[in-house]
Amino acid sequence: MLLLLLLLAFSWGGELDNLISYALENSPKIKQYEKLKESMRYKERYSKTLPNPSVYAGFNNLPLNKPYPNSAEPMSGFVVGFSQTHILPVKRDVEVLLSKNKIVEIEKSVEVIKRELVRDIKVAYLEWVYTFKKEEIRKSIEKELNNLKRIAEENYKYQKANLADILSVEADKIRLRKEITDLYYQRELYKNRIDYLVGKSFELKGEEVEWRNLNFEGVDISKSPYLREKHTQLESLKLELSKRKVEYLPYIEVMVEYMARPSMSHLFSLRVGFTIPLWRSQKENMMVLEKQEEIKAKEQEIRELQLELKRQLKDLEVEYEKNRELLELTRKLMNKFTHRILLSVEWAI
Repeated sequence: MLLLLLLLAFSWGGELDNLISYALENSPKIKQYEKLKESMRYKERYSKTLPNPSVYAGFNNLPLNKPYPNSAEPMSGFVVGFSQTHILPVKRDVEVLLSKNKIVEIEKSVEVIKRELVRDIKVAYLEWVYTFKKEEIRKSIEKELNNLKRIAEENYKYQKANLADILSVEADKIRLRKEITDLYYQRELYKNRIDYLVGKSFELKGEEVEWRNLNFEGVDISKSPYLREKHTQLESLKLELSKRKVEYLPYIEVMVEYMARPSMSHLFSLRVGFTIPLWRSQKENMMVLEKQEEIKAKEQEIRELQLELKRQLKDLEVEYEKNRELLELTRKLMNKFTHRILLSVEWAI
């Protein structure tokens, strides 16, 4: 996540914006989470509904000698019935709230995925662009080495240089040529990664990257999308705890039965049943304690993430300063190296 801070130091052109826009619109991973979010919307809708009712039919009190309803056995008859299990509204309301929060949780995860995708594309594009910069520098050095070798060979004819000077220059040329070849393959690998991240192969032109200074003191860790995602997960756990706390409440079942008897009046029955939490201390209470421990674990996970983000921010600030100084030192060394080559050429002439 904190790598995003470093990327804020870059100013990008239209080509990279087009790559990112295409990736955000067509990423299969983002679409996967969007479908998950839509599935939770359906779950939210059906969370308040009751279970499907049961309908049954059969025979009651059949004698063994005449296994069918008959007048010889007045209590025998044909039975049809209907039963419906009723879940208390408090249970269904918590389920709806949990589904809604799961949608928010998925949205926070999508936000993280999008930022990571943008970060990965920017990093890959930056590495791809800088292979050209590195190649350009090495080719300029190779050009100067060619001139130096040519001058050394001329001086060798007049015994103003020895063979070791020529071989040394040739060794530097071979090393540079290998580095240039390696850069070509690196560029292909970065291009393949960009195509993978974007989801399509684009013809890249390459754009200049402009550096800007970063204000590390102004970074608010609490706004990290990773922390927001964890806090939403914590909220889901709390809602699950609320659900566990009412789990012991009974399920109510209403049953209606009608029995048709051959030789007597028909009968009608109405029954109401409900579950009894006989094992609440061993089941429902344990379920509550289990979820409470999960909540405590998630809270510790959030605290650990906060500490980790603070550490990463400090490390990033150190790395940023180090790389900035290294970049400046590299520029000075390149200027010095170019100056030395020019002096060598002038001396050789």
